Amino acid sequence: MKAKVSKKNDPDAMGKGLKKKKGSSESPQESEHLLQSIIHGFSIPAFVIGKDHKVLHWNKALEQLSKIPMSEVVGTNEQWRAFYAEERPCMADLLVDGISERIPKWYEGKYSKSNLLEEAYEATDFFPDLGESGRWLRFTAAAIRDSKGRLVGAVETLEDITERKSAELSKRESDQELFSVIEGSPFPTFVIGIDHKVIHWNRALEELSKIPSEEVIGTSQHWRAFYAKERPCMADLIVNQSLETIPEWYRGVSKSKLLDETFKAEGFFPDLGVNGRWLWFTAAAIRNSQGVLVGAIETLGDFTETKREREIAEQRLIKSEKTLHSIFQGFSIPAFVIGKDHKVILWNRALENLTKIPAEDMIGTDYHWKAFYGEERPCMADLLVDSAVKNISKWYTGKYRKFNADEEAFEATDFFPELGKKGRWLRFTAAVIRDNQGELVGAVETLEDITEQKLAEAALKK
Repeated sequence: MKAKVSKKNDPDAMGKGLKKKKGSSESPQESEHLLQSIIHGFSIPAFVIGKDHKVLHWNKALEQLSKIPMSEVVGTNEQWRAFYAEERPCMADLLVDGISERIPKWYEGKYSKSNLLEEAYEATDFFPDLGESGRWLRFTAAAIRDSKGRLVGAVETLEDITERKSAELSKRESDQELFSVIEGSPFPTFVIGIDHKVIHWNRALEELSKIPSEEVIGTSQHWRAFYAKERPCMADLIVNQSLETIPEWYRGVSKSKLLDETFKAEGFFPDLGVNGRWLWFTAAAIRNSQGVLVGAIETLGDFTETKREREIAEQRLIKSEKTLHSIFQGFSIPAFVIGKDHKVILWNRALENLTKIPAEDMIGTDYHWKAFYGEERPCMADLLVDSAVKNISKWYTGKYRKFNADEEAFEATDFFPELGKKGRWLRFTAAVIRDNQGELVGAVETLEDITEQKLAEAALKK
């Protein structure tokens, strides 16, 4: 921002102050005193030098800034002492010599020509020898000409912008740190401003999208990485504060439980890559220290391979389950399987034939006891699911034994009067089913009709 030049520090106005106005009774001494009063009344540090480079005026504000009293410099050409450790020209000196072309030598990349005044230049620089830790100054130097246009000196005004510059540098460092964090993140990430234009587009996102950062930074075309046609990304909806419309664009979206104004979702992007990619993504609002919304950040993760592995595993599981179901249904021995909730998962054809109860009447229910008993009571499989092995003797006293010392399985023989017309003798075995982590997930019970064998044994005894 250009420093405003008021009439008070306009060198032409000061030059005119030296002239005796037509019809005015002011003497040159009175005009000089007026000019001196104006300069010394400046709240902005300032000094004036003559054509001989000697200091004519050194105001109080500059005394406070430089800690050099006016009496030490007025009448000397030692104005440089306030700003530099060794003698060198100030900008005002260069203008007095009429060698403005030498300004770049001393202030390369730090100066510009004033838009308000002719023969005036302004610059910003750090002065390490000013004060204890150095100060940042914005300064303006302008040539002073008399009423006949002759160069008679130069005025230089200075503004201490150390606090502002420190804040800017601190912000710049903070922004650089943020940029480094985003750029170095292994997760594809982009940041947009309140105008929806891309501010950051990190290397991971370049790799994922195959779009270099220079193509999107400064544009609002980040959608190109994910969609075939222009449409809002989640970050855009957050910048627009259209939070209620997010579910319309992204199914299965959820709000973060940890952060405000943060949403996450996942989905398939058919236009990303050759065959499309599965991505999870999180978008969050960015607010400044005053709480004002300034943009949004969106982070993405590619879980395509994991998704494919999961689908392959699911397909294998389905195939395995179908194979297991086919084998189970092909058993010549009646059998059923219950889950941890005691509900029937499988009820094979041999058991349908034995009990005369179709599988569809049993699957998903816990009514399997009806096939064997007149009133509700646990089957042996139920006792194993509940880990109530100690209760087996209560229900099958003198009729059971442990099937194998190392296995969670028991067998028993009993007569079931409710089964068939005259009842049936069954030998049955129940065993625990555990998953590959060792967690109990259910139990299987197999049954064998030994009625004929029992009748033959009874006849032989008789």
